[in-house]
Amino acid sequence: MNSVTIHFLYGRRESLTGKSEAYKKSVRAYLESFGYSQITDSSVEGTFEDMLFCNPTIAPGKKFLVEVKAEDLSLSSCKFAKELTRYFRLWHAKEPNERFNFHLFVQAVKKPDEWEAIFSENNQSLAVRRWCNWYNTKCLKENDIPLSDQEIVDIVKFFSESTVTVANSQRLETAVCEKESKSALSISKMAQSLLNIVEKRRAPTMKKSNLVMNILPISLPPHYYTCQSSAESKTDIYEGLKGKLIPPFIWRTKSRLMMSFMRFDQESPLTEYAAGLETTLKTRDFQSENPPLCSELVNVHLRRIIWNRGVYRDSKAGIFYFPMLDKSKTKRIVIGPNKKPRWVVRKLVHLEDSQYGKKGEPNFFFHRAIELETPTYWGNSYVELTPRKYYTFDGETAIDGETRKKLDAKFRNPQFDRCKTRLGLMRLWRYVLFESKEYAIKPEKWFDNFRFGHFIKEVVDWSPKVIDRDQTRLWDFGGK
Repeated sequence: MNSVTIHFLYGRRESLTGKSEAYKKSVRAYLESFGYSQITDSSVEGTFEDMLFCNPTIAPGKKFLVEVKAEDLSLSSCKFAKELTRYFRLWHAKEPNERFNFHLFVQAVKKPDEWEAIFSENNQSLAVRRWCNWYNTKCLKENDIPLSDQEIVDIVKFFSESTVTVANSQRLETAVCEKESKSALSISKMAQSLLNIVEKRRAPTMKKSNLVMNILPISLPPHYYTCQSSAESKTDIYEGLKGKLIPPFIWRTKSRLMMSFMRFDQESPLTEYAAGLETTLKTRDFQSENPPLCSELVNVHLRRIIWNRGVYRDSKAGIFYFPMLDKSKTKRIVIGPNKKPRWVVRKLVHLEDSQYGKKGEPNFFFHRAIELETPTYWGNSYVELTPRKYYTFDGETAIDGETRKKLDAKFRNPQFDRCKTRLGLMRLWRYVLFESKEYAIKPEKWFDNFRFGHFIKEVVDWSPKVIDRDQTRLWDFGGK
């Protein structure tokens, strides 16, 4: 299905049999035999296109818009020409990397030579221009927008990248039978293959193994401190103490209470807003009696430690990452466990000139990032580290929305996401954040009051079965 040309299955002659929905059914079966999976159908969703497909095996993330014509079709049909122009304008309105593939199925065509001149892979621009001029002069009604000169230039590319398949229902069904007898890409064979894999793997291997969790215990200072504040809000405190090193604290809006693991004594700038004496409380009681608030207090202190490591935080995504401050470099390296160098940012460049940039210029930056939480379980505090992928335009500014989703789809596959890789990244981040002696900003004295353990490990009587590197994930069939 990679070919972009016009195909006459079993020849050019055609007898018009079958109705539109019956023909669509044959087309659907034909595409499924190539591994395509249907997402929408105009008869159900009422969409402009007849059917929308995806094919995660051939083109992950790509959409295929399918138009079906159960008739003997002519390029001189104004009705069809308007539909074709609408498809082109939908295609043309999208960014080049987001454009769909257009596929037309038709039972028969009139004047096949004209179709080949327009839709072949090396189509004739003169033939396309003649068709466009005919469309502009013969098909448009009042208020209809003609094809502009630039659109006429671009529609040549649209036609050359589109696929036209000419075949009646019988010939499609014959092709399906022949394809399914040989192809491993057909939906039925892929489903059976996945079912067999699931059957084999639904029960773990009964062999002892070490289950490593992504949480590690943290030892906190034995006491925390509270103090009433004279400020109206937390913002007032930060504005009033601008330029001073403010200890981490959390603010209780209703009670105007400040809470911190640091004392509200003369060494603390926060005493300027103290409305009374500090209260000393036991951390152990705090962990048991109010786990969520304890987790919040731990979190603000760890964020200060991490910031002094030179690690940025995306508060919206809850992700921590190293920025690429020196844009001239292709990688940013940190020293990990066992003194091994590990990259945490990579610069990916344009491989060729395009509207987005010239060859060799930065395309985007790929960060090995971490999502960090500070849960309190069973009266104890923990750090939960989950490796994440993060993308920026310039090494600092986040890429978000659809572009980020597409980058995630590229790297979210078994080739990259392996258990050993994930475990290695967990250990790297634990070392970099909590064990390394390297700081971008001088560490504060209280940092040593927080002690970090190792990832919790449990010996279990079973071992999981790891998927193959080339195995398609279930979510790749979603199409969205």
